[in-house]
Parts: sequence; structure tokens; C-alpha cells
Amino acid sequence: MKRRIFRLIRVVCLILAVLLTVGLLQEYVFCHADHNRQRIKGFYEEDKNSLDIVYLGASEVYSDIAPGHAYEKNGVTSYLFATQANSILNYKSQLKNILSRQDPDLIVIELNGAVYGDEEEVTKEPNLRNYADNVPLDLTKAEWIIENGGKNTAEYLFPFIKYHGVWSDTKHKREQVYKKTIIRDQQRGYNYLKGVLNETNIFRNTQRSMNESLPKSAGVTEPLTQIEEKGLRELLQFCKDEKLDNVIFARFPHIVVRRTFSRFARSNTVGEIVKEYGFDYLNFERDIAMTKLDENKDFYNLDHLNVYGQQKFTDFLTDYLIKNYGVTPRKLTDSQKEEWETCSDYYKAYSAYSKKLIKAGKRRELSEDCELIEELKAYLPKE
Repeated sequence: MKRRIFRLIRVVCLILAVLLTVGLLQEYVFCHADHNRQRIKGFYEEDKNSLDIVYLGASEVYSDIAPGHAYEKNGVTSYLFATQANSILNYKSQLKNILSRQDPDLIVIELNGAVYGDEEEVTKEPNLRNYADNVPLDLTKAEWIIENGGKNTAEYLFPFIKYHGVWSDTKHKREQVYKKTIIRDQQRGYNYLKGVLNETNIFRNTQRSMNESLPKSAGVTEPLTQIEEKGLRELLQFCKDEKLDNVIFARFPHIVVRRTFSRFARSNTVGEIVKEYGFDYLNFERDIAMTKLDENKDFYNLDHLNVYGQQKFTDFLTDYLIKNYGVTPRKLTDSQKEEWETCSDYYKAYSAYSKKLIKAGKRRELSEDCELIEELKAYLPKE
């Protein structure tokens, strides 16, 4: 009898050891590491219930908002829970992820993921994996896999199946940099820039901008794809069922030209659907003039703000949310204050370095990785 018990214990220990080993390898070796993974992993490093605002969305979120800058100006703590080319199919699960760790004054959901107008873009595997590969396996992720995994269910459950060969792929040197970055973030307990990614460029638009006329086009709409509308309505119904009174929806600024006008029209449709469910929709694309952004200085391409626009829009939006939605900086512990002051200093360095590269005409994507952090140390404010 004792032998059977000991044998059972050994088997259980072996199984647990295998699972632990696989989990560690999957987390740090057999994975696709990039700015999306670092940003999502960083969110889980934030102290629980320590954030005043969480932003959810796609690249507009991490290019247009600077949490370190918002803290310096207003004392507001925020985080960018956003992934590249984010799909509306991810949004409901992402909102659940946020609510599982934070109770912010406000969650601002930028709805670019609902206006692609292309079903293939909405269901494209990389756009789903930018999110799903980087969150812990829990009930929320399991539900997402059931709804969206399809033939890749096993790979979403255990990503090492897909990425088991990546460790030996010498073409992916940037992945090794991000893996090292994530480990350093976890050792420190937070990341410095809270998800910011930007490019050092001032966009020179050669097409006719339609922005001045957009307020007159508020009633111009185009239908969403079936899958986009379904995903949007499921997200809104979840918010309504959960009686979430700290969620608002938004459209961040873009330079709209004839080629992208249909996307603008779909964003008007999104606004109408959002209002059906009783939520606010802030369309800063349609009413960009109120943000005081300069189309000739503040963008790095048609869709994203550069560091000048990022600071200007962060100031505008933070002030707007404080004034209109009662966002109030929460009381922080001494260690949290020290963290946010450090993050503010690193964003100042990021800003100074970005502007230097822009003035030198050097276009570069600046995402928070350990190599950039080393470069930024030379630009940190002097004590």
C-alpha cells in the first residue's frame, strides 16, 4: 500500500515538474517576443487597483498616449493595454483582463479594431496572436480560445507548439532583446514607458486632408462587416450586462484623406451603435480641431501621432477626462510614487531623444526594449 502511495506521489511530482518546465520554456523560450508581449506582460506587473485610467485598443493607443507624461502633468496613473492591429474579436476578453486586476476611474476603449472593413483583417492570425499568446491561461483566455481558436486551439492553449523552433532561429535577434527586456521588467516590477511606441518622423501629407470638413460629415455612415458588428455588439452587451459605469468609447485622431474616408464613415456607424447601448462615444477624429493638433507637425503618418502630437493629445485628453468624467488621482504608496516618478523621468528622456532624432532627420521606431532604455539613460533629467 505504501509503495503504491509513494509511486503515485512520484508520478504526480513528475507530472508537475514536466508542467512547470514546459510553462517556463513557453514563457521565456518558446514564444514570440515583441513590443506586444512586453506591453501585455507589463500590465500584469502593475500593482492591483493602482491605475486611474486604462486605455484599450490598437496602435493608436500606444502611439497617441504617454502615461509618464500624464503623471508628470496631472498625477494620473494610466496604462496602455493595446496590441498591434488589434481585432474587435479580442476586445471583450481584453476588457475582462483589465477588470480582473484593476478598478480604474475610467477605461477608455479606442475602437479602431471595429472599423477595418475587411473580414480577413479582423480574423488574421497575427492580429489575434498579438493578444492571445501573451496573456495567462485562465478562464477568460479559455473562453476566447473556444470562441476564436478554431483549428489552432491547441497552439493557443500551448503556444510552444507553434514556437518550439524559434529559439534556434538566428533571424529573430529582436525577439531575444524583448525576452531579455521582459525578464528585466519582471525583476524590476514594472516597465518604464507603460507601453509607448512611436516613430521619429514628421509626416508631410501629399494628399488633400478632409479633416476640416469632417464635422459636417457626422451623418455619413457605412456598414461594418458582419463579424465586426457582431464583435462590437458583444462587447457593448457585456459592458451593459456588467453595469460598467466607468467605460467610455473613443475614436482617436487621424488625418483623413479620400482613401480613408470610408473608414471614417464606419467610425460614425460605430458611434451610433455605441449610443444604442447607452455609452459615450468621443470622436476625436471627426472633431480633431478641439484637440489643437497640427496636421503638419504632430503626426508620423496618416494614422499615428509623433512625440509632439502624443504629448499634446495626452495633455488634452487627460484634462478632458478629469473635467468630464471625474478622474481623480488616487493615493499612492511611497514605492508607487517612486515608480511613477522614475517612469516620468524616462518618458522625459524618451521625448528628448525622439525630438533629437526628428531634428536630425533620422526616422526610427522607438519601442521600450532594454537596448533603448540604455540609450535613454544619457537623456535622463539631471538631479
